[in-house]
Amino acid sequence: MGKGLVIGRRRVRFRFFVFLFGVILGCYFLIRASTSTPVYGIVQYGEVLLKDKGGALVIRQEKAYNAPEYGRVNFLVAEGEMVEKEDPVAVLYKANYKEELVYQLYNVQERILLYQQENILQDIIDKDLEKVEKDIASTVLSIQVAVRDLQFDKLDDYEKRLRSLFANRQKILDQKTKPDPYLERLYKEEAELNKQLEEWKIELVAPESGIISFSLDGLESILGEKAVNYITVKDFKGFYGEDAHREEDEEEGAKAEQPFFKIVQPGKWYAACLISEPQINYAEGQEVDVSFIGPQMQTIKGRVYNIVREKGEVLVIVEFNEKIEDFISKRSVEVEISKSFQGFMVPADAVVTRRGEKGIMVVREESEVFIPVEMVAMDDEYAIISEKGESKQLELHAKVRIKR
Repeated sequence: MGKGLVIGRRRVRFRFFVFLFGVILGCYFLIRASTSTPVYGIVQYGEVLLKDKGGALVIRQEKAYNAPEYGRVNFLVAEGEMVEKEDPVAVLYKANYKEELVYQLYNVQERILLYQQENILQDIIDKDLEKVEKDIASTVLSIQVAVRDLQFDKLDDYEKRLRSLFANRQKILDQKTKPDPYLERLYKEEAELNKQLEEWKIELVAPESGIISFSLDGLESILGEKAVNYITVKDFKGFYGEDAHREEDEEEGAKAEQPFFKIVQPGKWYAACLISEPQINYAEGQEVDVSFIGPQMQTIKGRVYNIVREKGEVLVIVEFNEKIEDFISKRSVEVEISKSFQGFMVPADAVVTRRGEKGIMVVREESEVFIPVEMVAMDDEYAIISEKGESKQLELHAKVRIKR
Protein backbone atom coordinates (compact mmCIF):
# COMPACT_ATOMS: atom_id res chain seq x y z
CA MET A 1 0.00 0.00 0.00
CA GLY A 2 1.30 3.47 -0.89
CA LYS A 3 2.26 5.87 1.89
CA GLY A 4 1.32 9.08 0.05
CA LEU A 5 3.54 12.09 -0.57
CA VAL A 6 6.48 12.52 1.85
CA ILE A 7 8.32 15.83 2.23
CA GLY A 8 11.44 15.38 4.33
CA ARG A 9 10.38 13.04 7.08
CA ARG A 10 6.71 14.17 7.11
CA ARG A 11 3.91 12.49 5.24
CA VAL A 12 1.62 15.08 3.60
CA ARG A 13 -2.04 14.28 4.23
CA PHE A 14 -4.98 15.16 1.90
CA ARG A 15 -6.37 17.85 4.25
CA PHE A 16 -3.16 19.83 3.72
CA PHE A 17 -4.05 20.24 0.03
CA VAL A 18 -7.58 21.35 0.96
CA PHE A 19 -6.13 23.99 3.29
CA LEU A 20 -3.64 25.12 0.64
CA PHE A 21 -6.39 25.46 -1.97
CA GLY A 22 -8.48 27.61 0.42
CA VAL A 23 -5.51 29.93 1.08
CA ILE A 24 -4.87 30.35 -2.66
CA LEU A 25 -8.56 31.04 -3.38
CA GLY A 26 -8.76 33.63 -0.59
CA CYS A 27 -5.69 35.40 -1.88
CA TYR A 28 -7.20 35.45 -5.36
CA PHE A 29 -10.35 37.21 -4.18
CA LEU A 30 -8.39 39.69 -2.05
CA ILE A 31 -6.20 40.60 -4.98
CA ARG A 32 -9.22 40.90 -7.30
CA ALA A 33 -11.12 43.09 -4.80
CA SER A 34 -8.12 45.41 -4.38
CA THR A 35 -7.60 45.77 -8.10
CA SER A 36 -11.28 45.91 -9.28
CA THR A 37 -12.60 49.21 -10.55
CA PRO A 38 -15.10 50.81 -8.10
CA VAL A 39 -18.66 51.36 -9.37
CA TYR A 40 -20.45 54.59 -8.56
CA GLY A 41 -23.89 56.11 -8.89
CA ILE A 42 -25.48 59.44 -8.04
CA VAL A 43 -28.21 60.67 -5.76
CA GLN A 44 -31.26 61.63 -7.85
CA TYR A 45 -34.76 62.84 -7.15
CA GLY A 46 -36.98 60.09 -8.40
CA GLU A 47 -39.98 57.84 -7.95
CA VAL A 48 -40.48 54.16 -7.10
CA LEU A 49 -43.84 52.44 -7.67
CA LEU A 50 -44.54 49.45 -5.42
CA LYS A 51 -47.43 47.00 -5.84
CA ASP A 52 -49.03 44.28 -3.71
CA LYS A 53 -51.61 41.80 -4.98
CA GLY A 54 -54.09 39.69 -3.02
CA GLY A 55 -57.68 38.80 -2.29
CA ALA A 56 -60.05 41.30 -0.70
CA LEU A 57 -63.42 41.33 1.06
CA VAL A 58 -65.82 44.18 0.31
CA ILE A 59 -67.33 45.65 3.48
CA ARG A 60 -70.39 47.93 3.29
CA GLN A 61 -72.97 49.51 5.55
CA GLU A 62 -75.99 47.46 4.53
CA LYS A 63 -79.02 45.64 5.88
CA ALA A 64 -80.95 42.66 4.50
CA TYR A 65 -84.76 42.42 4.64
CA ASN A 66 -86.88 39.27 4.53
CA ALA A 67 -89.78 38.39 2.25
CA PRO A 68 -93.10 38.27 4.20
CA GLU A 69 -94.64 35.43 2.15
CA TYR A 70 -93.88 32.74 -0.42
CA GLY A 71 -94.79 33.71 -3.96
CA ARG A 72 -93.83 35.18 -7.29
CA VAL A 73 -92.29 38.62 -7.52
CA ASN A 74 -92.59 41.53 -9.89
CA PHE A 75 -89.69 43.94 -9.40
CA LEU A 76 -90.48 47.64 -9.62
CA VAL A 77 -86.89 48.85 -9.29
CA ALA A 78 -83.65 47.70 -10.87
CA GLU A 79 -80.56 46.27 -9.17
CA GLY A 80 -78.41 49.14 -7.94
CA GLU A 81 -81.14 51.78 -8.12
CA MET A 82 -81.32 54.52 -5.49
CA VAL A 83 -84.59 54.42 -3.52
CA GLU A 84 -86.13 56.62 -0.87
CA LYS A 85 -87.88 55.39 2.24
CA GLU A 86 -91.39 54.01 1.48
CA ASP A 87 -90.70 53.79 -2.26
CA PRO A 88 -92.36 50.68 -3.82
CA VAL A 89 -89.64 48.18 -4.72
CA ALA A 90 -91.55 45.01 -5.67
CA VAL A 91 -94.97 43.36 -5.74
CA LEU A 92 -95.18 39.86 -4.25
CA TYR A 93 -97.98 37.61 -5.46
CA LYS A 94 -98.90 34.91 -2.92
CA ALA A 95 -98.72 31.21 -3.73
CA ASN A 96 -102.50 30.93 -4.40
CA TYR A 97 -102.38 33.82 -6.85
CA LYS A 98 -104.21 33.23 -10.16
CA GLU A 99 -102.38 34.80 -13.05
CA GLU A 100 -105.39 34.66 -15.40
CA LEU A 101 -107.09 37.35 -13.28
CA VAL A 102 -104.43 39.82 -14.37
CA TYR A 103 -105.29 39.19 -18.01
CA GLN A 104 -108.99 39.58 -17.23
CA LEU A 105 -108.29 42.90 -15.49
CA TYR A 106 -106.15 44.08 -18.39
CA ASN A 107 -108.93 43.19 -20.84
CA VAL A 108 -111.56 45.10 -18.83
CA GLN A 109 -109.31 48.16 -18.55
CA GLU A 110 -108.71 48.12 -22.31
CA ARG A 111 -112.46 48.01 -22.94
CA ILE A 112 -112.99 50.93 -20.56
CA LEU A 113 -110.30 52.98 -22.29
CA LEU A 114 -111.61 52.21 -25.75
CA TYR A 115 -115.18 53.10 -24.79
CA GLN A 116 -114.08 56.37 -23.19
CA GLN A 117 -112.04 57.38 -26.22
CA GLU A 118 -114.91 56.61 -28.59
CA ASN A 119 -117.59 58.39 -26.56
CA ILE A 120 -115.84 61.47 -25.17
CA LEU A 121 -117.16 64.65 -26.80
CA GLN A 122 -114.94 65.43 -29.75
CA ASP A 123 -115.53 69.17 -29.51
CA ILE A 124 -114.10 69.31 -25.98
CA ILE A 125 -110.35 69.23 -26.23
CA ASP A 126 -108.76 68.76 -22.83
CA LYS A 127 -105.28 70.29 -22.74
CA ASP A 128 -104.08 67.90 -20.02
CA LEU A 129 -105.26 64.90 -22.03
CA GLU A 130 -103.67 66.24 -25.18
CA LYS A 131 -100.34 66.73 -23.39
CA VAL A 132 -100.44 63.21 -21.92
CA GLU A 133 -101.11 61.72 -25.35
CA LYS A 134 -98.13 63.61 -26.81
CA ASP A 135 -95.92 62.49 -23.92
CA ILE A 136 -96.99 58.88 -24.44
CA ALA A 137 -96.14 59.07 -28.15
CA SER A 138 -92.76 60.68 -27.34
CA THR A 139 -91.90 58.05 -24.73
CA VAL A 140 -92.82 55.18 -27.06
CA LEU A 141 -90.54 56.72 -29.70
CA SER A 142 -87.72 57.01 -27.14
CA ILE A 143 -88.10 53.32 -26.30
CA GLN A 144 -87.90 52.40 -29.98
CA VAL A 145 -84.75 54.53 -30.44
CA ALA A 146 -83.14 53.04 -27.32
CA VAL A 147 -83.78 49.50 -28.56
CA ARG A 148 -82.44 50.38 -32.01
CA ASP A 149 -79.25 51.92 -30.54
CA LEU A 150 -78.84 49.12 -27.94
CA GLN A 151 -79.11 51.61 -25.07
CA PHE A 152 -80.83 49.11 -22.77
CA ASP A 153 -79.78 50.91 -19.58
CA LYS A 154 -82.42 53.59 -20.33
CA LEU A 155 -85.35 51.19 -20.82
CA ASP A 156 -86.24 50.93 -17.12
CA ASP A 157 -86.71 54.69 -16.84
CA TYR A 158 -88.75 54.86 -20.05
CA GLU A 159 -90.94 51.97 -18.90
CA LYS A 160 -91.69 53.63 -15.56
CA ARG A 161 -92.49 56.89 -17.29
CA LEU A 162 -94.82 55.18 -19.76
CA ARG A 163 -96.63 53.35 -16.95
CA SER A 164 -97.13 56.65 -15.11
CA LEU A 165 -98.45 58.37 -18.26
CA PHE A 166 -100.98 55.58 -18.86
CA ALA A 167 -102.22 55.96 -15.28
CA ASN A 168 -102.57 59.75 -15.73
CA ARG A 169 -104.46 59.32 -18.99
CA GLN A 170 -106.89 56.91 -17.37
CA LYS A 171 -107.45 59.29 -14.48
CA ILE A 172 -108.25 62.18 -16.86
CA LEU A 173 -110.64 60.05 -18.91
CA ASP A 174 -112.40 58.86 -15.76
CA GLN A 175 -112.98 62.48 -14.76
CA LYS A 176 -114.17 63.61 -18.20
CA THR A 177 -116.44 60.70 -19.07
CA LYS A 178 -119.89 60.47 -17.54
CA PRO A 179 -120.57 56.80 -16.74
CA ASP A 180 -123.53 55.11 -18.47
CA PRO A 181 -124.89 51.63 -17.56
CA TYR A 182 -122.33 49.91 -19.82
CA LEU A 183 -119.39 51.84 -18.38
CA GLU A 184 -120.68 51.38 -14.83
CA ARG A 185 -120.77 47.62 -15.39
CA LEU A 186 -117.17 47.69 -16.60
CA TYR A 187 -116.14 49.79 -13.59
CA LYS A 188 -117.81 47.27 -11.27
CA GLU A 189 -116.07 44.35 -12.97
CA GLU A 190 -112.72 46.17 -12.73
CA ALA A 191 -113.25 46.84 -9.01
CA GLU A 192 -114.09 43.18 -8.28
CA LEU A 193 -110.97 41.95 -10.10
CA ASN A 194 -108.81 44.50 -8.31
CA LYS A 195 -110.25 43.40 -4.97
CA GLN A 196 -109.38 39.75 -5.62
CA LEU A 197 -105.89 40.64 -6.78
CA GLU A 198 -105.28 42.88 -3.78
CA GLU A 199 -105.96 39.92 -1.48
CA TRP A 200 -103.27 37.94 -3.23
CA LYS A 201 -100.54 40.52 -3.59
CA ILE A 202 -98.28 42.40 -1.19
CA GLU A 203 -96.57 45.62 -2.14
CA LEU A 204 -93.05 45.76 -0.71
CA VAL A 205 -91.63 49.19 0.03
CA ALA A 206 -88.14 50.37 0.94
CA PRO A 207 -87.78 50.46 4.77
CA GLU A 208 -85.03 53.07 4.44
CA SER A 209 -83.27 55.17 1.84
CA GLY A 210 -80.26 53.77 0.02
CA ILE A 211 -79.17 51.64 -2.91
CA ILE A 212 -81.26 48.50 -3.41
CA SER A 213 -79.80 45.12 -4.31
CA PHE A 214 -81.36 41.69 -4.69
CA SER A 215 -77.95 39.93 -4.50
CA LEU A 216 -77.25 38.48 -1.06
CA ASP A 217 -74.56 36.27 0.48
CA GLY A 218 -75.66 35.97 4.11
CA LEU A 219 -72.79 38.18 5.34
CA GLU A 220 -74.74 41.44 5.35
CA SER A 221 -75.10 41.47 9.15
CA ILE A 222 -71.55 40.15 9.74
CA LEU A 223 -69.43 42.24 7.40
CA GLY A 224 -71.08 45.56 8.15
CA GLU A 225 -69.34 48.85 8.77
CA LYS A 226 -68.31 47.90 12.35
CA ALA A 227 -66.37 44.88 11.05
CA VAL A 228 -63.51 47.11 9.88
CA ASN A 229 -62.45 47.55 13.51
CA TYR A 230 -62.57 43.86 14.48
CA ILE A 231 -61.88 41.66 11.44
CA THR A 232 -58.85 39.33 11.72
CA VAL A 233 -56.82 37.33 9.21
CA LYS A 234 -58.64 34.19 10.43
CA ASP A 235 -62.00 35.89 9.81
CA PHE A 236 -60.87 36.87 6.34
CA LYS A 237 -59.90 33.32 5.39
CA GLY A 238 -63.24 32.04 6.68
CA PHE A 239 -65.32 34.50 4.67
CA TYR A 240 -63.29 34.88 1.47
CA GLY A 241 -64.82 33.14 -1.52
CA GLU A 242 -68.45 33.58 -0.44
CA ASP A 243 -70.24 34.86 -3.54
CA ALA A 244 -73.41 36.93 -3.58
CA HIS A 245 -76.40 35.43 -5.38
CA ARG A 246 -79.96 36.32 -6.25
CA GLU A 247 -82.42 34.91 -3.70
CA GLU A 248 -85.21 35.23 -6.24
CA ASP A 249 -85.63 33.67 -9.66
CA GLU A 250 -88.51 33.17 -12.01
CA GLU A 251 -89.00 29.56 -10.95
CA GLU A 252 -89.01 29.80 -7.16
CA GLY A 253 -89.85 33.40 -6.37
CA ALA A 254 -89.59 34.75 -2.82
CA LYS A 255 -89.34 32.56 0.27
CA ALA A 256 -91.14 33.48 3.47
CA GLU A 257 -88.89 34.88 6.21
CA GLN A 258 -85.80 34.51 4.02
CA PRO A 259 -83.54 37.42 3.01
CA PHE A 260 -85.04 38.95 -0.12
CA PHE A 261 -83.29 42.27 -0.73
CA LYS A 262 -80.83 44.59 0.94
CA ILE A 263 -80.38 48.34 1.25
CA VAL A 264 -76.79 49.60 0.93
CA GLN A 265 -75.89 53.01 2.29
CA PRO A 266 -74.01 55.18 -0.23
CA GLY A 267 -70.79 56.89 0.76
CA LYS A 268 -68.01 55.17 2.69
CA TRP A 269 -67.17 51.51 2.06
CA TYR A 270 -64.12 49.33 2.58
CA ALA A 271 -61.98 46.56 1.14
CA ALA A 272 -60.04 44.28 3.52
CA CYS A 273 -57.02 43.11 1.49
CA LEU A 274 -54.85 40.15 2.60
CA ILE A 275 -51.20 40.46 1.54
CA SER A 276 -48.33 38.06 2.21
CA GLU A 277 -44.86 39.61 2.56
CA PRO A 278 -45.90 43.12 1.49
CA GLN A 279 -43.44 45.44 -0.22
CA ILE A 280 -45.07 48.57 1.21
CA ASN A 281 -44.72 49.46 4.86
CA TYR A 282 -48.40 50.41 5.22
CA ALA A 283 -49.47 53.10 7.68
CA GLU A 284 -52.90 54.34 8.72
CA GLY A 285 -54.01 57.40 6.77
CA GLN A 286 -51.77 56.54 3.81
CA GLU A 287 -53.29 57.16 0.38
CA VAL A 288 -53.10 54.24 -2.06
CA ASP A 289 -54.46 53.22 -5.45
CA VAL A 290 -56.48 50.00 -5.50
CA SER A 291 -57.07 48.22 -8.81
CA PHE A 292 -59.99 45.78 -8.80
CA ILE A 293 -59.04 42.96 -11.16
CA GLY A 294 -61.72 41.62 -13.48
CA PRO A 295 -63.25 41.87 -16.95
CA GLN A 296 -63.79 45.58 -16.37
CA MET A 297 -60.75 46.49 -14.29
CA GLN A 298 -60.92 49.81 -12.53
CA THR A 299 -58.66 51.69 -10.14
CA ILE A 300 -59.99 53.70 -7.20
CA LYS A 301 -58.10 55.96 -4.82
CA GLY A 302 -58.48 55.03 -1.17
CA ARG A 303 -57.05 55.64 2.29
CA VAL A 304 -55.58 53.02 4.63
CA TYR A 305 -58.07 52.80 7.50
CA ASN A 306 -56.68 49.93 9.59
CA ILE A 307 -53.84 47.39 9.55
CA VAL A 308 -53.83 43.89 11.06
CA ARG A 309 -50.51 41.98 11.14
CA GLU A 310 -50.36 38.25 11.84
CA LYS A 311 -47.44 35.87 11.20
CA GLY A 312 -46.01 37.49 8.08
CA GLU A 313 -49.42 38.34 6.63
CA VAL A 314 -50.94 41.80 6.59
CA LEU A 315 -54.63 42.62 6.37
CA VAL A 316 -54.86 46.13 4.96
CA ILE A 317 -58.28 47.74 5.25
CA VAL A 318 -58.74 50.54 2.72
CA GLU A 319 -61.55 53.09 2.91
CA PHE A 320 -63.23 54.48 -0.22
CA ASN A 321 -65.70 57.30 -0.81
CA GLU A 322 -66.79 56.63 -4.39
CA LYS A 323 -68.15 54.01 -6.82
CA ILE A 324 -69.89 51.88 -4.21
CA GLU A 325 -72.66 51.27 -6.77
CA ASP A 326 -70.19 49.12 -8.76
CA PHE A 327 -69.61 46.80 -5.79
CA ILE A 328 -73.00 46.33 -4.12
CA SER A 329 -73.27 42.73 -5.36
CA LYS A 330 -69.58 41.78 -4.90
CA ARG A 331 -67.96 40.38 -1.75
CA SER A 332 -64.75 38.53 -2.72
CA VAL A 333 -62.53 40.27 -5.24
CA GLU A 334 -58.91 40.26 -6.44
CA VAL A 335 -57.07 43.55 -5.98
CA GLU A 336 -53.70 45.15 -6.54
CA ILE A 337 -52.65 47.93 -4.18
CA SER A 338 -50.06 50.34 -5.50
CA LYS A 339 -48.33 53.37 -4.09
CA SER A 340 -45.81 55.76 -5.56
CA PHE A 341 -42.92 56.98 -3.35
CA GLN A 342 -40.89 60.07 -4.24
CA GLY A 343 -37.70 61.51 -2.81
CA PHE A 344 -33.93 61.03 -2.87
CA MET A 345 -33.26 57.97 -5.05
CA VAL A 346 -30.10 55.87 -5.29
CA PRO A 347 -29.28 52.50 -6.88
CA ALA A 348 -30.55 49.73 -4.58
CA ASP A 349 -26.99 48.29 -4.27
CA ALA A 350 -25.72 51.60 -2.93
CA VAL A 351 -27.44 50.96 0.40
CA VAL A 352 -25.08 49.15 2.78
CA THR A 353 -25.18 48.13 6.42
CA ARG A 354 -22.45 49.20 8.83
CA ARG A 355 -22.58 48.15 12.48
CA GLY A 356 -26.25 47.32 12.14
CA GLU A 357 -27.17 50.68 10.59
CA LYS A 358 -28.24 51.25 6.98
CA GLY A 359 -26.59 54.01 5.01
CA ILE A 360 -24.80 55.03 1.82
CA MET A 361 -21.13 55.73 1.08
CA VAL A 362 -20.88 59.27 -0.33
CA VAL A 363 -17.67 60.12 -2.19
CA ARG A 364 -16.15 63.48 -1.31
CA GLU A 365 -12.85 64.39 -2.98
CA GLU A 366 -10.59 61.42 -2.20
CA SER A 367 -12.52 60.00 0.75
CA GLU A 368 -15.84 58.24 1.40
CA VAL A 369 -18.30 59.32 4.09
CA PHE A 370 -20.92 56.98 5.54
CA ILE A 371 -24.32 58.73 5.83
CA PRO A 372 -27.04 56.89 7.82
CA VAL A 373 -30.38 56.77 5.97
CA GLU A 374 -33.89 55.41 6.42
CA MET A 375 -35.41 53.22 3.74
CA VAL A 376 -38.66 54.68 2.40
CA ALA A 377 -39.19 52.22 -0.47
CA MET A 378 -37.11 49.91 -2.64
CA ASP A 379 -37.58 47.76 -5.75
CA ASP A 380 -35.08 45.61 -7.64
CA GLU A 381 -33.22 48.61 -9.08
CA TYR A 382 -33.64 51.69 -6.92
CA ALA A 383 -34.25 52.80 -3.35
CA ILE A 384 -36.00 55.91 -2.06
CA ILE A 385 -34.17 57.08 1.06
CA SER A 386 -34.29 59.86 3.63
CA GLU A 387 -31.41 61.04 5.78
CA LYS A 388 -31.45 60.22 9.47
CA GLY A 389 -31.06 63.05 11.93
CA GLU A 390 -30.69 66.72 11.12
CA SER A 391 -27.16 66.85 9.74
CA LYS A 392 -28.34 67.49 6.14
CA GLN A 393 -25.30 65.81 4.58
CA LEU A 394 -27.33 64.17 1.80
CA GLU A 395 -27.29 66.27 -1.35
CA LEU A 396 -28.78 65.91 -4.82
CA HIS A 397 -26.30 64.64 -7.46
CA ALA A 398 -23.85 63.44 -4.78
CA LYS A 399 -21.61 60.57 -5.87
CA VAL A 400 -22.23 57.27 -4.05
CA ARG A 401 -20.36 53.99 -4.10
CA ILE A 402 -22.24 50.87 -5.25
CA LYS A 403 -21.34 47.57 -3.64
CA ARG A 404 -20.57 44.68 -5.97
